[in-house]
Amino acid sequence: MSPAPSGESLHSGRVLPVRQSLLAVLGLCFLLMMVAVDQTVVGTALPTVIADLKGFELYAWVATSYLLTSVITIPVFGRLGDYYGRKPFVVASIIIFTLGSMACGLSASMLQLVIARGVQGVGGGMLIGTAFACVPDLFPEPRTRLRWAVLLTSSFGIANAFGPTLGGFLTQYVGWRAVFFVNLPLGFISLYFVWRYLPHIRQIQGGKIRLDWPGALLIALVLASLQLLVERLARHGPDATVLLLALVCALVLLALVAWERRFPQPILPSELFRNKGVVALFFLSFFTGFVMFALL
Repeated sequence: MSPAPSGESLHSGRVLPVRQSLLAVLGLCFLLMMVAVDQTVVGTALPTVIADLKGFELYAWVATSYLLTSVITIPVFGRLGDYYGRKPFVVASIIIFTLGSMACGLSASMLQLVIARGVQGVGGGMLIGTAFACVPDLFPEPRTRLRWAVLLTSSFGIANAFGPTLGGFLTQYVGWRAVFFVNLPLGFISLYFVWRYLPHIRQIQGGKIRLDWPGALLIALVLASLQLLVERLARHGPDATVLLLALVCALVLLALVAWERRFPQPILPSELFRNKGVVALFFLSFFTGFVMFALL
């Protein structure tokens, strides 16, 4: 059977040809590796970037702008992918991330680099929020799904660990702009495989779809204030701005919990946090990321 055309919309539960599923996973692996490398490759290049572009006062914002936009977009596009199918958002994430990488490599000032990194973060957040969720669409059988989910997660982790070495090599022998331009061929390869082989699968929804836009806004405010708090605390200690950000984060978090409990189709269902297995995975992911990025 030939791959489903790019415009075809399928419903969940349909078993896809093995070859199509494998090639779709290959595209997702390339894509996840591109984003994972980018998360860690920039750190080793930053001193050279600062020496070239100046603007030391924006040093921290090269990372902060990426993290800020990515943490906001992950839950929003994860839910949109549940409703409308993940392929359009995966394709959009590749395009946005690749264009953001090109803009980073062409930056003539630190301000331009910070803005371009923010664009990259939007694409990276869209990708993380949708790409991992493509595995159940491609492999409905639970055991098979688990094996391929482990493969995607492993490719992401290996690329994360490889990033600093690659960044140092490219910066020393090619130039810091190559750290961003290296994403372009990976982006084109990923786009080909995803566009060609990843089916547009939409989950069967019962009743009218109601998007939780207020919940998405509250999540964005919580994550943004928390991210800014962490960045500010590391640089300036517990000053008045940090305390204000902590207060804002706490108040918005309370508002988010109250809203999500009353909205019929919340972006963060409360049942999710009553599942002990899911909560354990949350904590495991948190501490894994904490240790890994501390070592990197």
